[in-house]
Amino acid sequence: MKCLFPIILITLSFAACKPSWVRELERKNPLRDSTQYTSVYFRFDTIINDFEVSGILYPAYEDVHGWNGYENGVRLFFHSLKTDKEYVWTDWHEHCHCFQNIFMSKNVYDIYFTKGFKGYSDYYVFTYDTTPLPEPSNELYPNAEYQFYDVDFDGDLELLINYYHGGPYSCTCYEVFEITDTALVRKEPVNEPDISWFSLDDNTEFDAENKTITNNFYSGCCSWGEFFYRVDDNGDIYAVYSVHNSRNGDDDVFESDTTYIK
Repeated sequence: MKCLFPIILITLSFAACKPSWVRELERKNPLRDSTQYTSVYFRFDTIINDFEVSGILYPAYEDVHGWNGYENGVRLFFHSLKTDKEYVWTDWHEHCHCFQNIFMSKNVYDIYFTKGFKGYSDYYVFTYDTTPLPEPSNELYPNAEYQFYDVDFDGDLELLINYYHGGPYSCTCYEVFEITDTALVRKEPVNEPDISWFSLDDNTEFDAENKTITNNFYSGCCSWGEFFYRVDDNGDIYAVYSVHNSRNGDDDVFESDTTYIK
């Protein structure tokens, strides 16, 4: 027993040095004992809309390419100071027991590209970055990992999960979630046409007066268009039409096709 005492003392001292919020995240981490995933704990330095936000990053690593600074697994915990409820968002899929590798974060990007980066630390405090674009099309924050915005013009704020540089031409794109009493519910057009693509980005235009949302898309220098949505008084979003424009560079012919959605 005498030879074991110093080892136990060192272990307990190391655990005591961790901040309490890190120990709490460790307790919530379902993959804390996994040999397949590395766990990196973080919290944000700012309380937004009365939510404290923390998370667990599961950075991807390959022997050939090393660490991944772009697309990693994550669990985000949104703790409401008003209601004391906690909401969890993750890209973990129970069916495959794996992450979709779609968490794209400005903070992770900056850590990864720090000079001399060799790997992630055990925990971080992330900066909540509200820097706007030089000429923004909307009021969304392209550098923030999450934000709250009244997407459907009903007076209640929805939760937006951001994918930094994850959209067309490396713009930030956003998924929208309703915050219900019990869960986060993905918000999409009610009529869900096959040609609809409802993932907001830096170029999305919101018209609160007319309750419309316009998504612009680009498929190279000779192909572009938009998806047009209308929001009813209940906050339900309906896809109305899509426009696809193209230009044939060989014979300089311009074509435009509009598809109306029932």
